[in-house]
Amino acid sequence: MVLKENCTICKGRIEKKYMPMKEWKINGPLCSKCYSKKIGEHYPGEHIRVNLDE
Repeated sequence: MVLKENCTICKGRIEKKYMPMKEWKINGPLCSKCYSKKIGEHYPGEHIRVNLDE
């Protein structure tokens, strides 16, 4: 049995789990949207996604 986890920030269901960077001081997994948002906040500028399937 596989338990689905919820995002630490938005509480939404996680399809693919991302772990936050230590600098963010967040304990727990993130969904792809919240992880992308935090990356943008931590590394400002234009970001190009390589894998557009997600």
